[in-house]
Amino acid sequence: MTLYSVTLRQLIEFQPENDREKEIYNINYDIINDMKSHLQKGMYYLGGQIKMSYDDKINLESFDKVREIDRQREIELGGPCNSWEAMSINRHKMLLEETEKIVRKYFEIISSRENS
Repeated sequence: MTLYSVTLRQLIEFQPENDREKEIYNINYDIINDMKSHLQKGMYYLGGQIKMSYDDKINLESFDKVREIDRQREIELGGPCNSWEAMSINRHKMLLEETEKIVRKYFEIISSRENS
């Protein structure tokens, strides 16, 4: 299996080429727009943990790394200290899950293009 990667720039610019791809890539564009809106000086934080540029490669291992950082911080810090922090953590987890779904759909389409 090929290890695919994609950048935020590629996700923003990606366009499905046919109805089948449109069906697969039926995504919540608000997630990508949210990531784009959080770009500061060309940087954003994947899952609120990994600082990345617009052109840094994201692969499935990136999501595992974010989850591992989350686990370690929870062990070290003992979880959120108030409800606002808990909401922020939950929001980052939801955004990470949604971003991973988008990336997986992108990879599915790229794989299908390569195999056709």
